[in-house]
Formats: sequence, C-alpha cells, structure tokens
Amino acid sequence: MTCPICESGTLRKRKVAVEKYGVNVGEFEAEVCTKCGEQIFSEKEAARIESKITSLGLWGNPVDSRIYKVGGNFVVSIKKTVAKAMGIDKPVGVRLIPQVKKHQLIVELA
Repeated sequence: MTCPICESGTLRKRKVAVEKYGVNVGEFEAEVCTKCGEQIFSEKEAARIESKITSLGLWGNPVDSRIYKVGGNFVVSIKKTVAKAMGIDKPVGVRLIPQVKKHQLIVELA
C-alpha cells in the first residue's frame, strides 16, 4: 500500500517503540512508510497505546501550571500527577533551559 503522507513510499508492518514525554510506553504494531518513516497505527493498536499511556499516568499532559513569586524568586508548581509520572516524590535539583524565542522553559531533572 502506498503511503498517504508522501505518496511515494510503501507501507510495511513493523513493531515500533512508542514514547510519550520521554517515557517508553512499549512496542506496538504499525504500518511504517519505507520512504518518509510515517507510522500509521490501526484503531485497535491506537486504543492499546492510549490505554497504556493512561495507565502510566501520562494522559492529559501537558498540564497547565503556574509560576508563583516567593520572596525575591519565582517557583514553578508541578501537579502531583506529573511528579508521579516523573518519579518525583521529594524535592530534587533541576536544570532550567530557557528557550526565549519559543516562549518555552525546559526543565531537566539533575
């Protein structure tokens, strides 16, 4: 079958690794384009992926949060579900990477 995205590659069934927010969700069957690499999942596989993502507590992310002023500093609030998914159960050091032009702030666990 021809790829519906690039219209020149051929779709081949393969197991592919699925990640959500950097967390390995598992391997699932997809049709993968031999040219552009597009991955197309059946409804059944998509439902399995969604179920696994939900069970890992990753569904619904990104999550709205707030930045608060505390004294002369600012503090980012992290929702309990996000902290649990990241394995955070106590205060931890982080590295902040500002992406000013993109209006993004990347937070990496140190």
